[in-house]
Amino acid sequence: MKTQALVVALIALVISPVAWSQGAFRYGPDDRAQEWNLSLMAVYQGEESVSGQNGSGLKLSDDWGFGFAVGYNFNNHLALSGEFSFLDPRYDYTIVPDEPNSTPQTVSHQASIFNAMIKGTYNILSGPITPFIDITLGWRNVDSNIANSPPVTGCWWDPWWGYVCRNFWSTYSDNNMTYGGGIGIRWDFSRDMFLRASYSAMKSDTGSSSDPTFDMGRIEIGWRY
Repeated sequence: MKTQALVVALIALVISPVAWSQGAFRYGPDDRAQEWNLSLMAVYQGEESVSGQNGSGLKLSDDWGFGFAVGYNFNNHLALSGEFSFLDPRYDYTIVPDEPNSTPQTVSHQASIFNAMIKGTYNILSGPITPFIDITLGWRNVDSNIANSPPVTGCWWDPWWGYVCRNFWSTYSDNNMTYGGGIGIRWDFSRDMFLRASYSAMKSDTGSSSDPTFDMGRIEIGWRY
């Protein structure tokens, strides 16, 4: 079983009896309707490999990151949110020089990934504990943190530090559209706060035949307004 799916299952098993014992289901049917939600999240991304031509390839390690989301509940079932997350996974990048009998070369480094997504969510139940399904469309920026040209030096007068010079690098980076769907469970444990855990599969459109699909897990704590 995927790590993310196991997390979702464990959260569901733990919170369901607690909610029943504390009388959480006394909430009315329209508690989430027309309210805003803000949440902070721990984000897990599973490892993924991408195969290129002539033996080239990329392998991203799994990683934990963080993020936040802002959403609006149109009613007790339908919600729309914007989600932003940041990860810094390690990666191995294999290139093959265009020379006869050349040996592949592998570079290991740490990438910086930023995700900006729009998510539509359907909460299946109207009560404070509900499973949900969602669909997501977004944009992903991946920065290799490897310079693609010599540094540029800039100097200026600083009011605190005097005359300052710094080197600036341009790095290899890429932007891709992402899309996917997921499942999860939500618990409105009070009138002001909620917990949410989910798993989703996100595909990045790289324009190649081997578009990667990332397993994404999230654990959120949120506030209701």
